[in-house]
Formats: sequence, C-alpha cells, structure tokens
Amino acid sequence: MKWMSGSTFAAGLLLLCSLVSPAAAQEESVSEADTAHVTHAQLLRVLEGYTEQIQSMTGDLEKLKKIKFSGYVQARVENGEASSDSVKVAGSPYAVTTANLNRFHVRRARLKMTYDTGALSQAVVYVDGGADRTMRLLEAYVTLLDPWTPLHDHQLTIGQFNIPFGYEIERSSSARELPERSRAENVLFSGERDRGVKVVSQWTPRLQTTVGLFNGGGVNSADFPTTDPTRGKDFLGRVRWSQGVFDVAGSYYFGRNIVPLTGADVMTDKERFGLDVQAYYSMPALGGGTVRAEWFLAHEINSDSVKALVVAPATGNPVRLLKAGANAGHLATDASGGYLMWVQNVGDRAQGVVRWDTWDPNADADHDQYSRWSAGANWFFDGFTRVTLSYDAIRTEARTGSKWTDPQDNLWTLQVQHKF
Repeated sequence: MKWMSGSTFAAGLLLLCSLVSPAAAQEESVSEADTAHVTHAQLLRVLEGYTEQIQSMTGDLEKLKKIKFSGYVQARVENGEASSDSVKVAGSPYAVTTANLNRFHVRRARLKMTYDTGALSQAVVYVDGGADRTMRLLEAYVTLLDPWTPLHDHQLTIGQFNIPFGYEIERSSSARELPERSRAENVLFSGERDRGVKVVSQWTPRLQTTVGLFNGGGVNSADFPTTDPTRGKDFLGRVRWSQGVFDVAGSYYFGRNIVPLTGADVMTDKERFGLDVQAYYSMPALGGGTVRAEWFLAHEINSDSVKALVVAPATGNPVRLLKAGANAGHLATDASGGYLMWVQNVGDRAQGVVRWDTWDPNADADHDQYSRWSAGANWFFDGFTRVTLSYDAIRTEARTGSKWTDPQDNLWTLQVQHKF
C-alpha cells in the first residue's frame, strides 16, 4: 500500500464521516445489513480518485507557472510643423491619408507571452495592437538551447523575430531613450523583423557570433511580407566583441531583391554592411552615460527609383511595367547612413539624450539626403512608468546649386509609457 498525503487522507476521512453520519443511520428504510462499515477497498478507491484529481491540477498549475506575460503601452501627444488640415484620397478601393500630425496617438500596445520550460527550449508569441488599430503579429519563434555546455552557449531560434543586424534593431522600443529608431534603420530594416533561422554562439565572455538565413522581405514589405519569391535565402553574419565599458560589432547581410512586374521580374543584389560602437562611463555627480554610433553602407532597391522607373498599375491600365527606355539596373542604388547618440543619466529618475542621424538613399544623387537632430528628456515616474519629451528637427536636402529648397520640419512628442 502506498502512503497517502495529509490532504488526501483528510479528504477521505471527511467522506467516511459523511457516509456514516447519524442522519443516515436514522433512515427507517435502511436495514442493518446496509449500515455495515465502509470497507478498506472502498475507501482506497475513493482516495485514489481524489489523488488523481490533485495530481492533474498540480500538473496544470506547473504548466501555467511556465507561461509569463509582459508588455507595454506607449500613448503620445504629437505636434508636427508639417501638419495641415488636408486629406489625400487615392486608389480603388480608395485609401485615405491624412497630413495632420497634431494628434493623440497610441504608438505601441504590445503583449508578449513566453513559455519557458526552464530546461532547453522556449517559445514566444508577441503581438501589437497600437498604431494600426488591429492586432498584428510581431514575433513568433522557438529557441533551442544546446545541452552540452554548462551555460548553454549556443542557441538556435526559428520563426519570426528581430533581424540581428547592428545594435539598434534588437533593442526593445520600451528601452530606447528616444521614441523612434534612426532613419537608416527604418529604411533598411522596416519593421525590424523577418522570418528565418539564426544561431547565436557565445564563444568566450567577450566574443559572440550570429549567423542566420532569412526570407529577406521583412514583415513590412509591400510585396512579400510573409513569403519569399526566391529559393535562395538572405544570409546574415555578425561578430561582437564586448569589453564591458567598450563594445564593438560588425554585421554583414547579403541577399536578392525582386521587383515584381507584369512579365519578367527584375532581380538585383542586396548587400549591407554595418558597424556599431558603444562606450559606457560614469560621472560621480550625475550618474552613468553612454555614447553610441552606428553606420550602414548598402546596395539596395531605392523606393524613389522604383516610382520613377516603374509604371504602377491603375484601373485603366492594370499592369506594372518598366517605363520605356528605363534601365532596370538603376532600381538599386548605393546608400549610406547612421547616427551618433549621447545619453546621460541624472540621478535615478532623470535622463537626457541627444542624437544626430542621417540617411542618403542614393549616393549618386545630390538631392535626397535626410538629416535629423533629436533631443529628449526622460523622467522615470516609478518602476513601471516613464515620461518622454522629445524634439526632432528634420531636414530633407533638396538643392538648387548650393541652396536649400526644402524647409526644416519640427516635431514635438510627449510620450507616456507603462510596462507590465
């Protein structure tokens, strides 16, 4: 006979008492033969039934303990100099685009579920219901940890997740000091995520490498957000060296771009190089600080070139073709951009930040360079809430000779973020 736990024995004892209660003994219709004591076998069956129920509930509770929920909400007030009370209507069915940036805005409303076995695997589902007002899948992946090293130094991840290129992309939007990433990152890796597989290896406490294969379109691709039109996959490699107070990393990305046309498609090479550096310091009177820099070089499909060289389909002409005499090789251009950023903590609750970032989508054209000065202040209200006030001075270079022809745009943002 197996030993019974205290709770199981108590449950059985209560049942036994109910079976032999005085009220039952006083029933006139019950004969003395029917009031015999409960047998050991009957009691054992009852207790085994309770034991099975308790074991089932215990297993369910253990599974629930492995599920962890987290997330954050970013609510904003924006005031943009480029705003105007006008609406653009185009397309069939029509789409409405407003030029107004003076608004209340929910930038991000994100919920993340992690199922962590605590052993050698982890699954994540991450959704967003912010800017576009509909639930959108951001990430869904499975990570496997190697069982042959004590600290699981090698990890394989497959699914949809952040592209591990550079520093800024993988840094959570809830942790960034300014509300938005740099322009260069937004153009090259729109949406920051793609579907693929990666292997991250921590060879020493200072040396880490990442290799991966991806579909290549990215989750914000207008043509191929969740599919890949080519059998070949895009390759990514990254090497990072961490000194503690000084970190440096290099990234390389190679793949193919397809511009879908009515008839023969146009395929071009896609190549990106990245270098990122972070330096950390501490000032006795103020607190910690960081200086960061990141630079990108790329050969990439240029959206402005596509607009200039490709005839878009319309109701009266439902085909997408190159314009007469257009050179398909000019759809991709050499591009470059990056940012320089300084962050300074002031005590435990305040923080200041300044950033300059730039992007040139076509190194052969002197009319489309983008630059932006950003400044911000963060106040940490408590352990969950942060208030950010930021200012962006944006200039898109359009020259006639040596003169600016495009005025500067200014944007003020007040953002309140709550994490849970």
